[in-house]
Amino acid sequence: MMPGWLRPLLLKFTDRLRLRSLHHALLLSGIAGSGKRVLATALAKTILCKQVSDEGSCGQCQSCLLFEAGNHPDYHQLVSEKQLGVDAVRGGIQKLAGTAQLGNNKVLVIPDADTMTEAASNALLKTLEEPTVNTYLLLLTSRKTALLPTILSRCEKHDIPLPAEQTVIDWLAAQGMTDVTPATLKAYGYAPYTVLDSLQEGAEGLSFTGYQQGIADLMGNKESPRSLAVKWQEHAVQVVKWLQSDAHEKYIRTLHSDDYRASLKCQQASAQLQHPGVNKAVILTGVLAVFSVNPL
Repeated sequence: MMPGWLRPLLLKFTDRLRLRSLHHALLLSGIAGSGKRVLATALAKTILCKQVSDEGSCGQCQSCLLFEAGNHPDYHQLVSEKQLGVDAVRGGIQKLAGTAQLGNNKVLVIPDADTMTEAASNALLKTLEEPTVNTYLLLLTSRKTALLPTILSRCEKHDIPLPAEQTVIDWLAAQGMTDVTPATLKAYGYAPYTVLDSLQEGAEGLSFTGYQQGIADLMGNKESPRSLAVKWQEHAVQVVKWLQSDAHEKYIRTLHSDDYRASLKCQQASAQLQHPGVNKAVILTGVLAVFSVNPL
């Protein structure tokens, strides 16, 4: 079932599709975990459906059944790792050439569109300007400003809203995740799917609960800044983000110069961690050392 905070957008797109006024290039922008991929998948299924209802796809026609089986011939999605290169984009565009195999529409989804190289973006421009018949492109991004202005100007832009705190808690409870605290929601930027992924059994990465326990061990001298940094180096960016948020909140409460310096140290570390090849353990050790003498 489509989550409540995404449903209004899906219904709006569905109405426009039925009126034949849906823009051929939609840019869905929202933070990671907001649900933009869920929305894009539901919208793609609706665009391809042969019996679209007021609520979206029918779920029963040949197109819907093929989509659910994962082998719809007119649905294509690019795979983005660190970058989307020109060959991948050209390959996706090539699949849109000609008529739809099921005689309806064609859809190309481009996740992490902000990772397209300049050459890839330029290769996409012609299709954005002159799309083939019955073709729809769904571009997804968490960093809208990283896209070329020429791409932005040719897409219809839609921001994915974040639900209210209680809405997220209720939705997570429906997924079997109870006892979710406001602090956990805040730690993940209130992004529902990010919170869900972190709470699921066997989830990879450092959980917020694990972070809180580690900081408690640091304050209780059970861990040193160095030992904790070595354990957390693969999650350094997230750890620094959480530390900065905690330090900023403490500074707002205390207005103490030490708390301001701790927050500033996190900002500097965050910038350093953006550079490839840096020693994350060393940077994180320096940050944790500040917090070991100035507890949160």
